[in-house]
Amino acid sequence: MNNPEQHSNKSTGQDILRNLIPLNALTEEHYQEIAGSLAIEDVSAGSYLFGQGDHDNRSVYLLDGVINLINQGGKVTGVVSAGTDPARYPIANRQPRMMTARAATKSVIAWIDSTLLDVMLTLDQSVETGAVKISAHTEQDWMSRMLRSEAFSKLPPSDIQRLIQALEPVPYSAGDTVIRQGDDGDYFYIIREGSCSVTRLASGKGWDVPLAELNAGDCFGEDALVSDGHRNASVTMLTDGSLMRLSKQQFLDILKKQLVHYVTYDLAQAAIKSGERWLDVRLAEEHTSWALENSINIPLATVRANTSRLDKNLKYVVYCDTGRRSAAAAFLLTQRGFSVSVLEGGMNESMPGNDFNNPAIQPQDAGNEESNSIEMPTASVTPFQENTGGQPAASTEASPPERQRLGELEAEVAAIKTELQAYTDTAEALEEACKSERQARNSLTESITALLNQLK
Repeated sequence: MNNPEQHSNKSTGQDILRNLIPLNALTEEHYQEIAGSLAIEDVSAGSYLFGQGDHDNRSVYLLDGVINLINQGGKVTGVVSAGTDPARYPIANRQPRMMTARAATKSVIAWIDSTLLDVMLTLDQSVETGAVKISAHTEQDWMSRMLRSEAFSKLPPSDIQRLIQALEPVPYSAGDTVIRQGDDGDYFYIIREGSCSVTRLASGKGWDVPLAELNAGDCFGEDALVSDGHRNASVTMLTDGSLMRLSKQQFLDILKKQLVHYVTYDLAQAAIKSGERWLDVRLAEEHTSWALENSINIPLATVRANTSRLDKNLKYVVYCDTGRRSAAAAFLLTQRGFSVSVLEGGMNESMPGNDFNNPAIQPQDAGNEESNSIEMPTASVTPFQENTGGQPAASTEASPPERQRLGELEAEVAAIKTELQAYTDTAEALEEACKSERQARNSLTESITALLNQLK
Protein backbone atom coordinates (compact mmCIF):
# COMPACT_ATOMS: atom_id res chain seq x y z
CA MET A 1 0.00 0.00 0.00
CA ASN A 2 1.09 3.57 -0.56
CA ASN A 3 2.31 5.48 2.47
CA PRO A 4 0.61 8.81 3.20
CA GLU A 5 2.93 11.80 3.16
CA GLN A 6 3.49 13.45 6.52
CA HIS A 7 1.61 16.75 6.80
CA SER A 8 3.70 19.64 7.98
CA ASN A 9 1.05 21.63 9.81
CA LYS A 10 -0.30 19.91 12.91
CA SER A 11 -2.01 22.96 14.33
CA THR A 12 -4.50 23.45 11.46
CA GLY A 13 -8.19 23.06 12.26
CA GLN A 14 -8.02 22.74 16.05
CA ASP A 15 -11.77 23.29 16.22
CA ILE A 16 -12.32 20.33 13.88
CA LEU A 17 -10.01 18.13 15.96
CA ARG A 18 -11.70 19.14 19.22
CA ASN A 19 -15.06 18.14 17.72
CA LEU A 20 -13.98 14.59 16.82
CA ILE A 21 -15.61 11.71 18.68
CA PRO A 22 -14.63 10.65 21.36
CA LEU A 23 -11.97 13.37 21.69
CA ASN A 24 -14.79 15.82 22.38
CA ALA A 25 -15.52 13.93 25.63
CA LEU A 26 -12.07 14.63 27.08
CA THR A 27 -11.49 17.43 29.56
CA GLU A 28 -9.53 20.36 28.13
CA GLU A 29 -6.49 19.36 30.20
CA HIS A 30 -6.41 15.79 28.88
CA TYR A 31 -7.24 16.88 25.35
CA GLN A 32 -4.24 19.22 25.33
CA GLU A 33 -2.05 16.39 26.61
CA ILE A 34 -3.19 13.96 23.94
CA ALA A 35 -3.26 16.51 21.10
CA GLY A 36 0.51 16.24 20.78
CA SER A 37 0.12 12.58 19.82
CA LEU A 38 -2.30 13.35 16.97
CA ALA A 39 -0.63 12.88 13.59
CA ILE A 40 -2.04 14.80 10.62
CA GLU A 41 -1.14 13.56 7.15
CA ASP A 42 -1.80 14.43 3.51
CA VAL A 43 -3.08 11.48 1.46
CA SER A 44 -2.97 11.50 -2.33
CA ALA A 45 -5.93 10.19 -4.35
CA GLY A 46 -5.77 6.42 -4.71
CA SER A 47 -3.65 5.90 -1.57
CA TYR A 48 -4.76 3.35 1.01
CA LEU A 49 -5.32 4.29 4.64
CA PHE A 50 -5.54 0.68 5.78
CA GLY A 51 -6.44 -2.72 4.40
CA GLN A 52 -8.95 -5.37 5.36
CA GLY A 53 -7.52 -7.60 8.07
CA ASP A 54 -5.03 -4.98 9.32
CA HIS A 55 -4.57 -4.66 13.09
CA ASP A 56 -2.89 -1.25 13.29
CA ASN A 57 -4.38 -0.07 16.61
CA ARG A 58 -5.05 3.40 15.15
CA SER A 59 -8.14 5.60 15.24
CA VAL A 60 -8.23 7.36 11.86
CA TYR A 61 -10.30 10.49 11.14
CA LEU A 62 -11.04 12.28 7.85
CA LEU A 63 -10.42 16.05 7.98
CA ASP A 64 -10.62 16.89 4.27
CA GLY A 65 -11.52 14.99 1.09
CA VAL A 66 -13.44 11.77 0.38
CA ILE A 67 -12.68 8.19 1.45
CA ASN A 68 -14.11 5.02 -0.13
CA LEU A 69 -14.70 1.89 1.96
CA ILE A 70 -14.12 -1.32 -0.01
CA ASN A 71 -15.19 -4.87 0.86
CA GLN A 72 -13.30 -8.11 0.28
CA GLY A 73 -14.68 -8.41 -3.24
CA GLY A 74 -13.29 -5.00 -4.21
CA LYS A 75 -16.69 -3.29 -4.26
CA VAL A 76 -17.18 0.18 -2.78
CA THR A 77 -19.70 -0.27 0.03
CA GLY A 78 -19.44 3.11 1.75
CA VAL A 79 -18.24 6.68 1.29
CA VAL A 80 -17.07 9.11 4.00
CA SER A 81 -16.90 12.82 3.14
CA ALA A 82 -15.16 15.46 5.23
CA GLY A 83 -17.45 17.85 7.05
CA THR A 84 -20.24 15.31 7.48
CA ASP A 85 -21.30 13.76 10.76
CA PRO A 86 -19.78 10.30 9.91
CA ALA A 87 -16.38 12.03 9.50
CA ARG A 88 -16.44 12.94 13.20
CA TYR A 89 -16.06 9.24 14.05
CA PRO A 90 -12.99 7.00 13.50
CA ILE A 91 -13.21 5.44 10.02
CA ALA A 92 -14.34 1.78 10.07
CA ASN A 93 -12.72 1.43 13.47
CA ARG A 94 -13.17 -2.30 14.19
CA GLN A 95 -9.96 -4.27 14.68
CA PRO A 96 -8.88 -6.25 12.76
CA ARG A 97 -10.14 -4.03 9.94
CA MET A 98 -13.34 -5.30 8.32
CA MET A 99 -12.78 -3.40 5.08
CA THR A 100 -10.22 -1.40 3.11
CA ALA A 101 -10.14 2.42 3.13
CA ARG A 102 -8.89 4.22 0.02
CA ALA A 103 -8.73 7.95 -0.72
CA ALA A 104 -11.11 8.86 -3.58
CA THR A 105 -9.67 12.39 -3.70
CA LYS A 106 -6.69 14.18 -2.27
CA SER A 107 -7.44 14.10 1.45
CA VAL A 108 -6.17 15.01 4.90
CA ILE A 109 -6.46 12.54 7.78
CA ALA A 110 -5.66 12.57 11.49
CA TRP A 111 -4.82 9.46 13.50
CA ILE A 112 -3.94 8.56 17.07
CA ASP A 113 -2.99 5.42 18.94
CA SER A 114 -6.28 3.78 19.98
CA THR A 115 -4.94 2.40 23.25
CA LEU A 116 -3.58 5.76 24.36
CA LEU A 117 -6.91 7.40 23.56
CA ASP A 118 -8.80 4.69 25.43
CA VAL A 119 -6.60 5.07 28.51
CA MET A 120 -7.13 8.83 28.54
CA LEU A 121 -10.88 8.35 28.27
CA THR A 122 -10.85 5.81 31.09
CA LEU A 123 -8.88 8.11 33.35
CA ASP A 124 -11.00 11.09 32.40
CA GLN A 125 -14.25 9.34 33.24
CA SER A 126 -13.05 7.74 36.46
CA VAL A 127 -13.89 9.18 39.85
CA GLU A 128 -10.31 8.43 40.85
CA THR A 129 -8.78 10.51 38.05
CA GLY A 130 -7.50 13.05 40.56
CA ALA A 131 -5.04 10.45 41.87
CA VAL A 132 -3.29 10.22 38.50
CA LYS A 133 -1.36 13.02 36.87
CA ILE A 134 -0.16 12.49 33.30
CA SER A 135 1.73 15.38 31.75
CA ALA A 136 2.59 15.94 28.12
CA HIS A 137 5.76 15.60 26.02
CA THR A 138 8.15 13.29 27.94
CA GLU A 139 5.28 11.48 29.63
CA GLN A 140 3.68 10.61 26.30
CA ASP A 141 6.93 9.14 25.00
CA TRP A 142 7.31 6.42 27.61
CA MET A 143 3.59 5.80 28.05
CA SER A 144 2.87 5.55 24.32
CA ARG A 145 5.73 3.11 23.86
CA MET A 146 4.59 1.06 26.84
CA LEU A 147 0.97 0.92 25.72
CA ARG A 148 1.95 -0.09 22.17
CA SER A 149 3.91 -3.11 23.43
CA GLU A 150 2.38 -6.53 22.80
CA ALA A 151 1.95 -7.25 26.51
CA PHE A 152 0.21 -4.05 27.60
CA SER A 153 -1.99 -3.90 24.50
CA LYS A 154 -3.67 -7.11 25.72
CA LEU A 155 -4.73 -5.57 29.02
CA PRO A 156 -8.35 -4.42 29.29
CA PRO A 157 -8.81 -0.67 29.86
CA SER A 158 -9.81 -1.22 33.50
CA ASP A 159 -6.48 -2.94 34.22
CA ILE A 160 -4.53 -0.29 32.32
CA GLN A 161 -6.23 2.27 34.55
CA ARG A 162 -5.29 0.26 37.66
CA LEU A 163 -1.73 -0.04 36.39
CA ILE A 164 -1.28 3.69 35.76
CA GLN A 165 -2.79 4.57 39.13
CA ALA A 166 -0.54 2.06 40.92
CA LEU A 167 2.71 3.16 39.27
CA GLU A 168 4.95 5.15 41.59
CA PRO A 169 7.49 7.62 40.11
CA VAL A 170 10.99 7.40 41.61
CA PRO A 171 13.87 9.75 40.65
CA TYR A 172 17.38 8.33 40.12
CA SER A 173 20.81 9.79 39.41
CA ALA A 174 23.44 8.51 37.00
CA GLY A 175 25.35 5.65 38.63
CA ASP A 176 22.53 4.62 41.00
CA THR A 177 21.92 0.86 41.25
CA VAL A 178 18.22 0.16 40.76
CA ILE A 179 18.30 -3.59 41.29
CA ARG A 180 21.23 -5.78 42.33
CA GLN A 181 21.92 -9.33 41.17
CA GLY A 182 21.09 -11.88 43.88
CA ASP A 183 18.57 -9.68 45.73
CA ASP A 184 14.95 -10.68 46.18
CA GLY A 185 12.49 -9.29 43.64
CA ASP A 186 10.37 -6.46 45.05
CA TYR A 187 9.40 -4.14 42.17
CA PHE A 188 8.68 -4.10 38.44
CA TYR A 189 10.07 -1.04 36.66
CA ILE A 190 9.22 1.01 33.57
CA ILE A 191 11.69 3.66 32.43
CA ARG A 192 9.95 7.02 32.35
CA GLU A 193 13.01 9.11 31.47
CA GLY A 194 16.70 8.32 31.08
CA SER A 195 18.59 5.12 30.28
CA CYS A 196 19.86 2.08 32.21
CA SER A 197 22.56 -0.55 31.81
CA VAL A 198 21.85 -4.24 32.48
CA THR A 199 24.86 -6.24 33.68
CA ARG A 200 25.52 -9.62 35.23
CA LEU A 201 28.34 -10.71 37.53
CA ALA A 202 30.36 -13.25 35.56
CA SER A 203 30.96 -15.76 38.34
CA GLY A 204 29.43 -14.38 41.49
CA LYS A 205 32.49 -12.16 41.90
CA GLY A 206 34.83 -10.28 39.63
CA TRP A 207 33.75 -8.34 36.56
CA ASP A 208 30.33 -7.21 35.34
CA VAL A 209 29.31 -8.34 31.86
CA PRO A 210 27.13 -5.80 29.99
CA LEU A 211 23.95 -7.40 28.64
CA ALA A 212 21.73 -4.59 27.38
CA GLU A 213 20.91 -0.89 27.45
CA LEU A 214 17.33 0.18 28.18
CA ASN A 215 15.59 3.47 27.38
CA ALA A 216 12.28 5.28 27.96
CA GLY A 217 9.32 2.90 27.75
CA ASP A 218 11.39 -0.24 28.37
CA CYS A 219 10.50 -2.52 31.28
CA PHE A 220 12.63 -4.67 33.57
CA GLY A 221 12.52 -6.63 36.81
CA GLU A 222 9.76 -9.07 35.86
CA ASP A 223 11.81 -12.30 35.91
CA ALA A 224 12.26 -12.51 39.68
CA LEU A 225 8.64 -11.52 40.32
CA VAL A 226 7.13 -14.09 37.95
CA SER A 227 9.41 -16.95 39.04
CA ASP A 228 9.48 -15.86 42.72
CA GLY A 229 13.28 -16.07 42.60
CA HIS A 230 16.29 -13.79 42.98
CA ARG A 231 17.41 -11.03 40.66
CA ASN A 232 19.49 -12.58 37.85
CA ALA A 233 21.15 -9.30 36.81
CA SER A 234 21.89 -5.79 38.02
CA VAL A 235 20.44 -2.60 36.53
CA THR A 236 22.29 0.71 36.90
CA MET A 237 21.31 4.19 35.75
CA LEU A 238 23.47 5.48 32.90
CA THR A 239 21.92 8.96 33.12
CA ASP A 240 19.82 10.97 35.51
CA GLY A 241 16.21 9.94 35.09
CA SER A 242 12.95 8.74 36.53
CA LEU A 243 11.44 5.26 36.78
CA MET A 244 7.87 4.14 37.36
CA ARG A 245 7.72 1.17 39.69
CA LEU A 246 5.04 -1.35 40.57
CA SER A 247 5.16 -3.40 43.77
CA LYS A 248 5.45 -7.17 43.55
CA GLN A 249 1.90 -7.78 44.74
CA GLN A 250 0.42 -5.23 42.36
CA PHE A 251 2.47 -6.72 39.53
CA LEU A 252 1.12 -10.19 40.29
CA ASP A 253 -2.46 -8.92 40.60
CA ILE A 254 -2.53 -6.66 37.54
CA LEU A 255 0.01 -8.07 35.07
CA LYS A 256 0.87 -11.68 35.83
CA LYS A 257 -2.74 -12.81 36.20
CA GLN A 258 -3.58 -11.23 32.86
CA LEU A 259 -0.46 -12.20 30.92
CA VAL A 260 0.40 -15.66 32.28
CA HIS A 261 -2.29 -18.23 31.52
CA TYR A 262 -2.07 -21.62 33.26
CA VAL A 263 -3.50 -24.89 31.96
CA THR A 264 -3.75 -28.37 33.46
CA TYR A 265 -2.00 -31.30 31.86
CA ASP A 266 -5.25 -32.60 30.36
CA LEU A 267 -6.07 -29.23 28.81
CA ALA A 268 -2.50 -28.92 27.56
CA GLN A 269 -2.71 -32.34 25.91
CA ALA A 270 -5.95 -31.35 24.20
CA ALA A 271 -4.30 -28.14 22.99
CA ILE A 272 -1.34 -30.07 21.60
CA LYS A 273 -3.68 -32.40 19.71
CA SER A 274 -5.36 -29.34 18.18
CA GLY A 275 -2.07 -28.03 16.80
CA GLU A 276 -0.27 -26.21 19.62
CA ARG A 277 3.38 -27.00 20.43
CA TRP A 278 5.22 -27.94 23.59
CA LEU A 279 8.00 -25.48 24.51
CA ASP A 280 10.54 -26.77 27.05
CA VAL A 281 12.44 -23.93 28.76
CA ARG A 282 14.71 -26.17 30.83
CA LEU A 283 18.39 -26.62 30.03
CA ALA A 284 19.39 -28.56 26.93
CA GLU A 285 20.83 -31.31 29.15
CA GLU A 286 17.55 -31.66 31.02
CA HIS A 287 15.63 -31.75 27.75
CA THR A 288 17.94 -34.43 26.33
CA SER A 289 17.48 -36.58 29.44
CA TRP A 290 13.68 -36.61 29.26
CA ALA A 291 11.12 -34.35 27.65
CA LEU A 292 7.60 -34.24 26.31
CA GLU A 293 7.21 -35.71 22.85
CA ASN A 294 8.03 -33.38 19.92
CA SER A 295 8.78 -30.48 22.25
CA ILE A 296 10.98 -27.54 21.27
CA ASN A 297 13.77 -26.63 23.68
CA ILE A 298 14.73 -23.01 24.31
CA PRO A 299 16.28 -22.57 27.80
CA LEU A 300 14.88 -19.65 29.79
CA ALA A 301 18.21 -17.80 29.79
CA THR A 302 18.15 -17.69 25.98
CA VAL A 303 14.47 -16.96 25.34
CA ARG A 304 14.99 -13.27 24.57
CA ALA A 305 17.64 -14.05 21.97
CA ASN A 306 15.84 -16.98 20.32
CA THR A 307 12.29 -15.80 19.70
CA SER A 308 13.05 -15.95 15.97
CA ARG A 309 12.90 -19.74 16.26
CA LEU A 310 9.23 -19.51 17.17
CA ASP A 311 6.24 -18.88 14.89
CA LYS A 312 3.77 -16.18 15.96
CA ASN A 313 1.09 -17.98 13.98
CA LEU A 314 1.35 -20.96 16.35
CA LYS A 315 0.41 -21.30 20.01
CA TYR A 316 2.75 -22.83 22.58
CA VAL A 317 2.38 -24.61 25.91
CA VAL A 318 5.46 -23.77 27.98
CA TYR A 319 6.74 -26.18 30.62
CA CYS A 320 9.61 -26.89 33.02
CA ASP A 321 9.92 -28.98 36.20
CA THR A 322 8.05 -26.74 38.65
CA GLY A 323 6.32 -24.06 36.58
CA ARG A 324 8.57 -21.21 37.75
CA ARG A 325 10.89 -21.03 34.74
CA SER A 326 7.99 -21.57 32.35
CA ALA A 327 5.99 -18.72 33.94
CA ALA A 328 8.92 -16.34 33.50
CA ALA A 329 9.37 -17.46 29.88
CA ALA A 330 5.64 -17.09 29.18
CA PHE A 331 5.66 -13.50 30.44
CA LEU A 332 8.64 -12.66 28.22
CA LEU A 333 7.04 -14.30 25.19
CA THR A 334 3.68 -12.60 25.78
CA GLN A 335 5.50 -9.25 25.89
CA ARG A 336 6.85 -10.10 22.44
CA GLY A 337 3.48 -10.97 20.93
CA PHE A 338 3.39 -14.76 21.24
CA SER A 339 0.32 -16.71 22.31
CA VAL A 340 1.40 -19.03 25.13
CA SER A 341 0.08 -20.90 28.14
CA VAL A 342 1.93 -22.50 31.06
CA LEU A 343 1.71 -26.09 32.28
CA GLU A 344 0.44 -25.55 35.81
CA GLY A 345 2.78 -26.92 38.48
CA GLY A 346 5.30 -28.05 35.89
CA MET A 347 6.03 -31.66 35.09
CA ASN A 348 6.68 -32.55 38.73
CA GLU A 349 3.08 -31.88 39.75
CA SER A 350 1.02 -31.93 36.56
CA MET A 351 1.90 -35.32 35.13
CA PRO A 352 -0.66 -38.00 36.06
CA GLY A 353 0.64 -39.63 39.24
CA ASN A 354 4.03 -37.96 38.63
CA ASP A 355 4.56 -40.81 36.17
CA PHE A 356 7.78 -39.93 34.39
CA ASN A 357 7.45 -43.14 32.33
CA ASN A 358 4.35 -41.73 30.66
CA PRO A 359 4.49 -42.40 26.89
CA ALA A 360 4.28 -38.66 26.30
CA ILE A 361 7.68 -38.22 27.95
CA GLN A 362 10.57 -39.31 25.83
CA PRO A 363 14.36 -39.11 25.88
CA GLN A 364 15.45 -36.71 23.16
CA ASP A 365 18.16 -37.13 20.57
CA ALA A 366 20.88 -34.70 21.66
CA GLY A 367 21.56 -33.89 18.04
CA ASN A 368 17.95 -33.13 17.19
CA GLU A 369 15.81 -31.40 19.78
CA GLU A 370 12.64 -32.05 17.77
CA SER A 371 13.35 -35.69 16.96
CA ASN A 372 10.68 -38.37 16.92
CA SER A 373 10.15 -40.04 20.27
CA ILE A 374 11.53 -43.38 21.38
CA GLU A 375 10.29 -45.49 24.25
CA MET A 376 11.37 -44.34 27.71
CA PRO A 377 13.18 -47.00 29.79
CA THR A 378 11.05 -48.41 32.60
CA ALA A 379 11.81 -47.70 36.23
CA SER A 380 13.43 -51.13 36.68
CA VAL A 381 16.19 -50.17 34.24
CA THR A 382 18.88 -47.75 35.31
CA PRO A 383 20.49 -46.14 32.25
CA PHE A 384 24.29 -45.74 32.20
CA GLN A 385 24.77 -47.97 35.30
CA GLU A 386 26.94 -51.06 35.05
CA ASN A 387 25.47 -54.15 36.73
CA THR A 388 28.01 -56.93 37.33
CA GLY A 389 26.55 -58.68 40.34
CA GLY A 390 23.84 -60.62 38.57
CA GLN A 391 21.15 -58.72 40.46
CA PRO A 392 18.88 -56.00 39.09
CA ALA A 393 20.56 -52.64 39.50
CA ALA A 394 18.96 -50.32 42.05
CA SER A 395 17.38 -47.24 40.54
CA THR A 396 19.45 -44.10 41.05
CA GLU A 397 17.02 -41.74 39.33
CA ALA A 398 17.15 -38.34 40.98
CA SER A 399 14.10 -37.17 42.90
CA PRO A 400 12.18 -34.14 41.59
CA PRO A 401 13.81 -31.76 44.16
CA GLU A 402 17.25 -33.08 43.24
CA ARG A 403 16.49 -32.63 39.55
CA GLN A 404 15.32 -29.10 40.24
CA ARG A 405 18.50 -28.23 42.17
CA LEU A 406 20.63 -29.85 39.47
CA GLY A 407 18.79 -27.81 36.86
CA GLU A 408 19.44 -24.62 38.82
CA LEU A 409 23.16 -25.40 39.10
CA GLU A 410 23.39 -26.24 35.42
CA ALA A 411 21.57 -23.02 34.58
CA GLU A 412 24.14 -21.07 36.61
CA VAL A 413 26.98 -22.85 34.79
CA ALA A 414 25.38 -22.12 31.40
CA ALA A 415 24.89 -18.46 32.35
CA ILE A 416 28.52 -18.19 33.46
CA LYS A 417 29.70 -19.69 30.17
CA THR A 418 27.56 -17.21 28.23
CA GLU A 419 28.81 -14.30 30.29
CA LEU A 420 32.43 -15.40 29.98
CA GLN A 421 32.06 -15.54 26.22
CA ALA A 422 30.50 -12.08 26.22
CA TYR A 423 33.37 -10.79 28.37
CA THR A 424 35.91 -12.43 26.05
CA ASP A 425 34.26 -10.85 23.02
CA THR A 426 34.26 -7.45 24.74
CA ALA A 427 37.92 -7.83 25.75
CA GLU A 428 38.89 -8.75 22.19
CA ALA A 429 36.99 -5.75 20.83
CA LEU A 430 38.73 -3.44 23.33
CA GLU A 431 42.10 -4.93 22.45
CA GLU A 432 41.43 -4.33 18.76
CA ALA A 433 40.38 -0.75 19.51
CA CYS A 434 43.55 -0.18 21.55
CA LYS A 435 45.62 -1.62 18.73
CA SER A 436 44.04 0.80 16.25
CA GLU A 437 44.60 3.68 18.66
CA ARG A 438 48.29 2.75 19.08
CA GLN A 439 48.72 2.62 15.32
CA ALA A 440 47.08 6.02 14.93
CA ARG A 441 49.28 7.46 17.71
CA ASN A 442 52.43 6.05 16.13
CA SER A 443 51.43 7.47 12.75
CA LEU A 444 50.80 10.87 14.31
CA THR A 445 54.15 10.75 16.13
CA GLU A 446 55.93 9.97 12.88
CA SER A 447 54.19 12.88 11.15
CA ILE A 448 55.15 15.30 13.94
CA THR A 449 58.74 14.04 13.88
CA ALA A 450 58.90 14.57 10.11
CA LEU A 451 57.59 18.11 10.46
CA LEU A 452 60.12 18.90 13.20
CA ASN A 453 62.93 17.60 11.01
CA GLN A 454 61.79 19.88 8.21
CA LEU A 455 61.84 22.88 10.54
CA LYS A 456 65.42 22.16 11.43
